[in-house]
Amino acid sequence: MGMHPRWLKADSAYAQTQRTVDRQFLFKPDPAIRNIIGASAARAQQDHPVTIYYLEFNINHEQCGIAALSSSREDLDNLINFKRTFHRLIAGEINNLLDREGSVFSTPSRNVECLDNASLEQQFFYAMTNPVKDGLVDRIAEWGGFSSYSALARGEIETYTYIDRTAWHNAGGKRSKKPLQAFVKTIRLEYTPLPSLAKMKPGQRQAHIRRECRTLEKAFREERQRTGQPAMSRAKMDKLDHRDRPKTRAKRTKKPLCHASTQEAADAYKREIKEFLTSYKIASAAYRSGAWETEFPLGSIKPPLMNVAAV
Repeated sequence: MGMHPRWLKADSAYAQTQRTVDRQFLFKPDPAIRNIIGASAARAQQDHPVTIYYLEFNINHEQCGIAALSSSREDLDNLINFKRTFHRLIAGEINNLLDREGSVFSTPSRNVECLDNASLEQQFFYAMTNPVKDGLVDRIAEWGGFSSYSALARGEIETYTYIDRTAWHNAGGKRSKKPLQAFVKTIRLEYTPLPSLAKMKPGQRQAHIRRECRTLEKAFREERQRTGQPAMSRAKMDKLDHRDRPKTRAKRTKKPLCHASTQEAADAYKREIKEFLTSYKIASAAYRSGAWETEFPLGSIKPPLMNVAAV
């Protein structure tokens, strides 16, 4: 089944989720993997600026909340170009590190619009405490995988390093005999406070995030106690290989149409997206028929054209 046309808005945040190929544990806690993710995200953000509210990596999937900087065509396109560059950089570096080939992510990202600040905040805390929910750790502060918790809940300034291979090639590459380590650069990932927490002072905001995480951690802990499934130990986590994967098949879940704090908002969005898709289909049909000046709905992307040579 094909993907629905993307509807990009400047005043909306998007909760995005994407899994690894075969659900492999490619993002297992590892200082090198953590640095790769942070550096790749920061480099992609530098090339294609977007607002990043959170960026969380479970053992085999990514969850993030991003938004466009403005309503300009360039900033809306950056929502797509950021993820494209981010994932390309991650794949290249992880493949080099693990001596593997091929894709890192299995399927297209599941992008779901958050219709209000409350739904975005709910997605934020769900993503941040996801490793705790899955029983990988007892507290998110103990999670050694990539997380924005340290930056957003503790106020820690984290930097990442990468090798600027472009600069190395421009300097002559192998012929120059200059070591790659001479081209190491440091970069920082920029987060933006959630709109619902933006008016708080940094210390207050960080304390609020820690309190909410503790509340969820307590609920997850109580659930594990009821089911008799303790959190994974550090020793057991260390024994996992990056190429391992879960023994049980994943339950297929339907992608939500949107995230909303009220049913009324969700119903209104359902009507709006239906109108958008209808307008898009009409414009797309005209455009593909040769009406190049056809106007598409605001926030949409024109379909690609294919040139076929007649033999």
